[in-house]
Amino acid sequence: TIGVLVDTLAFHQPPGIGLALGLAITIVAVAATGTLLDVDRPRSVWGFAAAGIVLAAFVAVRSSPVLVTLNAGATLLVVAVVSQLRSTGDLGRWTLSRYLTHPLTVAADAAGGAGSFLGGDLRSDMPEVRRQRLRAVALGITVGIPIVLVFTALFAAADVTFDAYLSELTATWSLLSVFWRIVWSVTVAATIAGLWRTARCPRERSIADRPSLAGPRLDPRSAITVLVLLVMLFALFVLTQVLGHDPDLVSPRDYSENARSGFFQLLAVTGLVVTVLLVFDWLIRTDAGTRSPLFDRLAIGLIVLTAVVMVSAMNRMRLYVNEFGFTELRVYTSVFMVWLGFVLGWFILTVLRNRHARFAFGLLLSGLIVVLVLDVANPDALIARFNWDRHLAGQEFAQEYTAELSADAIPVLVDIVESSDERWCVLESRLAVAQDRLATERDAHGILADSWSEQHARSALQELTRTTELGC
Repeated sequence: TIGVLVDTLAFHQPPGIGLALGLAITIVAVAATGTLLDVDRPRSVWGFAAAGIVLAAFVAVRSSPVLVTLNAGATLLVVAVVSQLRSTGDLGRWTLSRYLTHPLTVAADAAGGAGSFLGGDLRSDMPEVRRQRLRAVALGITVGIPIVLVFTALFAAADVTFDAYLSELTATWSLLSVFWRIVWSVTVAATIAGLWRTARCPRERSIADRPSLAGPRLDPRSAITVLVLLVMLFALFVLTQVLGHDPDLVSPRDYSENARSGFFQLLAVTGLVVTVLLVFDWLIRTDAGTRSPLFDRLAIGLIVLTAVVMVSAMNRMRLYVNEFGFTELRVYTSVFMVWLGFVLGWFILTVLRNRHARFAFGLLLSGLIVVLVLDVANPDALIARFNWDRHLAGQEFAQEYTAELSADAIPVLVDIVESSDERWCVLESRLAVAQDRLATERDAHGILADSWSEQHARSALQELTRTTELGC
């Protein structure tokens, strides 16, 4: 039932209310294992479930493809975490390696639990007479389908009316579509059944629970040598930024090459620093949690220098945005850079104090918070408003790009058209296309493919067309 319900709501139409309901049902189904199966589960399960439901709800609020993807991915991450919370305080022992191996554990639990449920639990609870009946029916269906298809083909070839009826039926219900609906329904049902089965009878040991190797995995002097080289390189870069001269920003090409490319390269540098520090910490840390004090000092020095690099990167982005305005890529990468800054600071406060589980939990919680903040902020609307404010200040308005934003930005675009004395032909034509598309999608897919932002956009466009004829 759950599999069919989630398939009907979440799939086979554009993301919207249906996908949000499907994700919410999945969260509740997984979180309810403790209550339904009388399994000891920590209270934090319902806290995570509530956060997941809020994230799922924003799938039905925002229309930006980036936000929809982030919300759906974060919701599935919450589902994966909730499915593995088995005992009180269990989450407090999760390290970053546990989170990284977590998808494998969830997949193994779902597959193994589903197999145990079908092969053991279901058979043991079913009388022998009923099992024989089901086997006979299954065999009959397997043998009968090819025979039915042969006779169907003969009847269609023999009678034009029957052939036309079949053609109309297959146009409405594609066999491939039916097949994939069955596959999705069975997959969701088997996954939930497997997670329920594993929660009731957990495996004795998972991949993430295996004991670690004794002693450090790498000679600490090797890691210290790498950090020394990195600190020297970063110090040289920072020195050139302080003593060097700013590039001559004359043409748009100069801005593009020096600001845009430089920012993304420095963003990659920051992400790699986090990765290098985490890997070397794992490699040289002993079972007792001790490391070389020199490694800690070098790590702090590298993080401080990385912070200077991040300031340089954000300054490059500031120059680029001042010249060309905001885009989705510039907004989301800037937010990601700020989050990486938090990660580096959190690394000092937790990992270097041997609080690895707290570091991993902080990454999970901060990531969910960032997604929720983006949902509330509505980046597409902010981009449209910021770019228009730049135009009012005398800068060029990129109406081609702004008109391509999602339905989240349409109310702002409508305000621009209404308040401006100029005619923005490209913007108006795109709004007219968006109005037709929103009406068509609602008629074609129904309310399950709708969202709050699309409904708000329809209302704004309807009000606009009462006073203004779109297009030039």
